[in-house]
Amino acid sequence: MQTTSPAWTVPLTLEPDYRVAVGLAVMGATVALWSWPMGVGLGVLAAFLGWQTTVLRWTFTETAVVLTRNGQPIRTFPYQDWQDWYLFWPGLPVILFFREANRIHFVPVLFEPTTLRRYLTHYCPPRETD
Repeated sequence: MQTTSPAWTVPLTLEPDYRVAVGLAVMGATVALWSWPMGVGLGVLAAFLGWQTTVLRWTFTETAVVLTRNGQPIRTFPYQDWQDWYLFWPGLPVILFFREANRIHFVPVLFEPTTLRRYLTHYCPPRETD
C-alpha cells in the first residue's frame, strides 16, 4: 500500500544516478593517457558501478530501507538499527557511510542524492555532535 502526505511518499524507490560510474569512466580514460593499466582498472570499476546502478535499488518504507536487485529484496536495513549516517562530500556525494547497531557500511551513491539525503534526514535524523 502506498501512502502519500504533502512531502513524503512511501514506499519510495530512489531513481538511479550514473554520475559516479560516468565520472570514474572519464577519469579512467584520462588516466589511461599516462598509465593504461591504471586507466583500465578505473574503467573496469566504472563498468561494475554502472552495472550495479542498473540492477540495485533502494526503497524507503515506513520502517526500513530495502535493497533490491532486479526487483528482488536482498537486504533490509531497519531504521531502528541505524546509529549514524553521513554523505561524503556534500556538494558532490559519492559515498554514503552508515552505521547500524553491529555493522558499518560504505555504499557508493548510485541513487539520486537529493532525495536520498531528504529521506535519510526524515527517517534517521542525524545525531547532534558535541
